Amino acid sequence: MRHDEHDFLRPLVAGALLFSIGPAGMMVMPMIVGVYVDELGFSGRQAGLLASVEATGMCVASLLGLVWVRTLNWRLATLLGLGCALAANLLAAGVHQFAPMLACRALASLGAGTAFAAATASLAEQRKPETAFGIGLAVQTLLTTMMMALSAGIIEWQGIAGIFRMLALLAFVVALPVGWLPVRSAKSAPVGEPAPRPGSTDGASIVAGLIGTMLFYAGLLGFWVYLERIGHAAGHSNALIGTILAWSLAAGVLGGIGPVWISGRVGIARPILLTVLILIATVLIAVGKVTLPVFALSAIVFGAMWVLATAYQAALIATLDRHGRYVVLVPAAQGAGAMIGPAAASLLIQGDEYLAVNLIAVAFFAGSLILFRVAMRGLGTPGPVALSSNQQLE
Repeated sequence: MRHDEHDFLRPLVAGALLFSIGPAGMMVMPMIVGVYVDELGFSGRQAGLLASVEATGMCVASLLGLVWVRTLNWRLATLLGLGCALAANLLAAGVHQFAPMLACRALASLGAGTAFAAATASLAEQRKPETAFGIGLAVQTLLTTMMMALSAGIIEWQGIAGIFRMLALLAFVVALPVGWLPVRSAKSAPVGEPAPRPGSTDGASIVAGLIGTMLFYAGLLGFWVYLERIGHAAGHSNALIGTILAWSLAAGVLGGIGPVWISGRVGIARPILLTVLILIATVLIAVGKVTLPVFALSAIVFGAMWVLATAYQAALIATLDRHGRYVVLVPAAQGAGAMIGPAAASLLIQGDEYLAVNLIAVAFFAGSLILFRVAMRGLGTPGPVALSSNQQLE
């Protein structure tokens, strides 16, 4: 393999593996919220707080990325974050009181979020960021799906401590290729010089893209968390619904490799617009007493388009962010949307009627579409290409 291929593949492999660490704690949360109550004796409210701190920690880590992404060594920041996540998860495995558990989960999510921010910044450095983010999302979806599949057996074997040990093991495994990450962004100013500020057009486009990402994730999660309830209200069995949702997650892997197949032939703008429109259609067909084939079609296409759209949206921010500073805010925007969407939908649900969930998801998607169109006005000549993992900064 040629030297330039190593320079391309090594940061991609490291970034793609690290990309799975950020949402891992949130993905297994549905499996362990009940265990907090049944095994540890926490109240439902306490279990909810522990669940929310997983998303909050990732958002805070993403915001802190603004401070260090242009100054710190990315490998060092990533190792510190992963070390914090590993230690906090191992400590959580032996904790049985609420306050220490809350502290452990906050530290674990903050550490994982730091590594996730570095992975986001690293993938944004690739020559084709949409392909890099697609591969990262495919790996993320595959690993988190495997963790979800293993969670029930691990809980039965070791209790909730087993889940935390699994998360610690994940932190250790994804730390192995950290040496392949770029040291710092190729877009950064030379050390000792002030960081350039984006122009007014760039800044407005980046802000529009980030808010669009937040609204998009509000629509996604606002619909996704109630999809099982929508299927149940339509009269379908729990077993069939569970199988369909598993296929929906599996379809996300195909969505992740979509940009590899498309391979830059259609740019960034058109895939974003098309995927959001398809998502709106999938939400609208899953209304009322939806038949099983239509429910399955909606869920599976939703899963694939979710990941495909996310890859291109992250690539949009990476392309607009010509100085490599603001792309680390993508996880914060996604996390904020993930908190807003389900909360907004819950306020509008009446009994077993979930039409409001569909409508508010469509509204969020439509709002994101408008903002993405605004952000696309800032598209121009891409910034510098990837910094290789072994390239030395001057």
